[in-house]
This record gives sequence, C-alpha cells and structure tokens, in this order.
Amino acid sequence: MYKLTKRLKFEAAHRIPGHPGKCDRLHGHTYFVDVEVKGTDLDALGILIDFNALKALEKLLPDHTYLNDELPGIQTTAEGLSRHFYERFKAQIPEVCAVTVHEGPNSWCRFEEA
Repeated sequence: MYKLTKRLKFEAAHRIPGHPGKCDRLHGHTYFVDVEVKGTDLDALGILIDFNALKALEKLLPDHTYLNDELPGIQTTAEGLSRHFYERFKAQIPEVCAVTVHEGPNSWCRFEEA
C-alpha cells in the first residue's frame, strides 16, 4: 500500500463563539492542510497520483476569508475543518484517505476514513 501526502496552504481568520479562552476573539492562522491518498496500483510511470492533481485541490480552500462566514454550519475548529476538507477533497479524488489541518507548528487534527 502506497500513501502519498501533499501539503497545501491557506490564510484565514475565524473565531470560536463561546470558547472560554482567547479563541472566542477574532484571530487568524496560516493553515497547512495535508491531503493523503492511498492505493496499490502505480501507473506506467510508477506514479500513484500526480502531485499536481493534489495541488489543484488548493483552489477549494477558503484563502484570505473569514471562515465563520465562508463556511456556515461548519465548526471552524481544526476538527471541523479537517472533516469538512476531507469530504470536499474525497468528492474530487476518491483515493483521498485522510486530511490533516495544522493551525500552527504544534497544533493539528487529522480526519481519516474509518
């Protein structure tokens, strides 16, 4: 089984209403999103999936937006974003098996298929 990961990036602001700490206030992150695909079959060139196909998913990310307005109904936590992006990416590329959203160098959440 091959697993391949491409790291994407976007910038956005959000807040977590009701959070007991400073996350209740408007703030922003440089988000990194790792999209992982898996498979057993390589093409004639020995490639599972072209990295450019994964890079194209970046256009689905809400770059330079206020996430609470851009993604109504989605919790803008790392948990909520990782699941949301997993579902969006999986609809485009069925081989997607996991998405990890990094809010910074020390905090991230991974959503993967069961």
